[in-house]
Amino acid sequence: MPPYNWPTSPIQLVASFEARHKHPRAGALLAWAVWSVDCLYYLDDIDHAYDGSRIVAGNHRPDIVDVAHARWATGTCITGLDLCAAGFGRVFCGHKGQRELALADFAKPTKRTDVERAKGMKRRRAQLTPSGRRWIDNVFTDRRYKEIKSARDWLTHSRMTRHLNIATGSRTNPRLQLGLPSAQVDVRQLILAARDMATQHISALLTILPQL
Repeated sequence: MPPYNWPTSPIQLVASFEARHKHPRAGALLAWAVWSVDCLYYLDDIDHAYDGSRIVAGNHRPDIVDVAHARWATGTCITGLDLCAAGFGRVFCGHKGQRELALADFAKPTKRTDVERAKGMKRRRAQLTPSGRRWIDNVFTDRRYKEIKSARDWLTHSRMTRHLNIATGSRTNPRLQLGLPSAQVDVRQLILAARDMATQHISALLTILPQL
């Protein structure tokens, strides 16, 4: 698949947002979010070629390829969305710390949320524009988000169970399935879901960016 064809130049939109708010750091965060989508399309090209040929550079084991590509996809997708939230934090919430804010810092608190953390989440949500809040909530309600974030967290912080599919037909070298707490996920499908979710939500943000 060729690089993603952005409907409107994302760099121009980001540059205009940065100039309007006089906040170069926020602009840089949003630019990195855009590039995360481009990176996921590159990964898809690599993984699609591997899926068809099973040719591995450097003689690495196929399971290593699958885990590496799954980490790349899930980490890049979630990081790209977090970078958008970080840009919101810098511009609308006056965030000045070294650690950037993430999507989780703008979530709706639940009964299990620590009291002080809940106060911060409510305050930050109130500081966003209505369209900015809707964008955040649309990401959280996307059914793919929970699965991709869970996969990212398990691949980064835990030992994930790996399952080898039973070969069928002429396919003698099947891909791995990754064992999440809720389900077994096919690596190829996980990569496509990460690419498509990041594309959808970061494109949606660019659409509303001129009004923010």
